[in-house]
Amino acid sequence: MKRTIVALAAVAFATPALAQYPEQSIEVLVPFNAGSGPDASFRMLQPELEEILGQPMVVRNVGGAGGTVGAAQFAAQDADGYYLAFMPVGTTTTQPHLRDVTYDDTSFEPICMTIQDPMAVSVSPDSGISSMDELIARAGEGTVTSGGPPPGSLPHIAQAAVAAAYDVDFRYVPHEGGSAAARSILGGQVDVLVDPVGSIINYGLQPLAVLNDSRLDAAPDLPTIDEAGGPPLRYSIWFGLFAPAGTPEEILTALDEACQAGTATERYQATVENSGRTPRFMARDEFSDFFRQQYQDNAELLSAVGLAQ
Repeated sequence: MKRTIVALAAVAFATPALAQYPEQSIEVLVPFNAGSGPDASFRMLQPELEEILGQPMVVRNVGGAGGTVGAAQFAAQDADGYYLAFMPVGTTTTQPHLRDVTYDDTSFEPICMTIQDPMAVSVSPDSGISSMDELIARAGEGTVTSGGPPPGSLPHIAQAAVAAAYDVDFRYVPHEGGSAAARSILGGQVDVLVDPVGSIINYGLQPLAVLNDSRLDAAPDLPTIDEAGGPPLRYSIWFGLFAPAGTPEEILTALDEACQAGTATERYQATVENSGRTPRFMARDEFSDFFRQQYQDNAELLSAVGLAQ
């Protein structure tokens, strides 16, 4: 009887504490430098979450090693709801297969996705290639090189997936980033770049097909790869909010609901669209399933191209 009374008392005291969450500021780790894509993307959402949750959200930038330095620090934090992370697909679903890191897909609780920029296959406007069929025909002759960020990056993985799906070979030429690869394409040193659609358009490249299940408002004339006669490939650069594994259910629910409300505001939607990114809210349950599947799929693809550890 005494044990029962003590247990009930503990629940009585615990419930109001959780109901009042958050009672203090929340630290949000971004595993890249200030001004980076992940950093800029979270700062668009930051004021919305602060207004909804009623507490400041303090950004802490920890760059290094493709985001793995910060992600490893984050995975070791207390799961009390006062330390979150805003991380991209590469850090969370590809880097653990490329490096010896102290985290994996079980280290985090996905809360919500906020931005998802579909990737597209592109060429130089002066290449003489105007369709996926023409690109693949040229690749069949063994004359196509692709460029992009270092091996293991999402653009590298996506171009490998395209080549594998069409059973052709793209000789990959690593660059410091997408902009450097775009300059190589425009200069005639490289033939293909797979990168987010917005970036491709800004670089002045010719997109051939988007790796998405539907056309984009930002490029309504650009066919999906399915419409272009190819396989249903889906690759994008996405960003999402995470908590450490073991965070209480009530806190995760509160954060999920705050994300849903924050990403639905007109101010947030306009800010994201004006930045050239694609807003995409994915709630906790859906995002969790999506994240685990991406982790597995990228492990298999990296292994297939000989990059996985």
